[in-house]
Amino acid sequence: MSRNRVIYQSQAVYAGPDKDANSKDWRHETGNEAPSQLQRVQSANYSFDIARQDVNQYGDLAAIDRVILESPTVSLDFSWYLCSFYNEDKLGFHINAAGSTYTALSSCLTDVLAKTADERNYYVRIVPDGTDAAGYSDAQAGGYDGTVSNIIGVGNGFMSSYTSEGAVGGFPTSSLTVEALNMAFTKGTGGLAPYVSASDGAKNAVHKFGLPEATSRTGAGIVNAIKPGDITLNLPNVEGAASDAKLQSYNLSFDLAREPLSKLGSRFAFAREITFPITVTMSMDALVGDLTDGNLADIIDTDSDHDLTVTLKDGTTEHIAFNMKKAKLDSQSFTSSIGDNESVSLTFSAQIGSASQNDVGLFMSGVAA
Repeated sequence: MSRNRVIYQSQAVYAGPDKDANSKDWRHETGNEAPSQLQRVQSANYSFDIARQDVNQYGDLAAIDRVILESPTVSLDFSWYLCSFYNEDKLGFHINAAGSTYTALSSCLTDVLAKTADERNYYVRIVPDGTDAAGYSDAQAGGYDGTVSNIIGVGNGFMSSYTSEGAVGGFPTSSLTVEALNMAFTKGTGGLAPYVSASDGAKNAVHKFGLPEATSRTGAGIVNAIKPGDITLNLPNVEGAASDAKLQSYNLSFDLAREPLSKLGSRFAFAREITFPITVTMSMDALVGDLTDGNLADIIDTDSDHDLTVTLKDGTTEHIAFNMKKAKLDSQSFTSSIGDNESVSLTFSAQIGSASQNDVGLFMSGVAA
């Protein structure tokens, strides 16, 4: 019996392999890939585009051929509730141990820059209609309608952007955008990993993957959701800013632009290297209370660095935290109108440094389990 539709109930998202596996990169030396299920996923979108170049000549109106000169563009983006850094850890971010001193930290992109966690495969598993993906096994198929899972595999995935945001009235969320080289469709719980050879587009014919059974990941010690009341953000002492600001939201994001490297004799780009510098931006909105004394001229003269920390708590205990070091104030905007509370928006930015620079950039600390 064919599916009439697919909804969130029947889907689970995976990223693999686990970066702690016995391998230096995203492909296991044993030939088998063990992806990890991502938790609290709220949306997942994937697509591909193929660009072709026409071959025209005098004497023929229509092109005599349409040739693929560039590798197809495969995109994947997904979002999730930010309950811990479990997903970030599985996606290749470096997570520091929990603590309030924020010293001796390693950049969140330490492993990505070292290429030990940069390139990986992603999977979306779809189980039969009307069935929860959590706890479903293809061995159950005989008890339903004889069908088994379908898998959309996205191969050679590179992180291209990351965003975390939180606001009054909603759960904090994170989202990731991935650029990839291939997309494959498989039936069952595993098969050949969907990656390709970057230089010639040849598909993998050796390494395999197997998806573990999806789980709901609930129970003792697991945070199901973080409430807005458990989010705090230290507002730096900026000249002329609101000293009694009631924070309403934050948005933290960065992009990882990629430069495709090509060479003669290679059909497609043989590598996609990160374009530097990497700038991380944090913006925040707040209701205005009292204002501090200050002057724009003072800001220009001093051009101070600021440390910003977004802390997400599990009750009274610090659970996870984003720490942005050596941030510069880029803009400050006040908004007021009849019927509305006056608000202020501030935007800060910093550049992400190397693994040895622990005094500048973006750092993630806290629970990754």
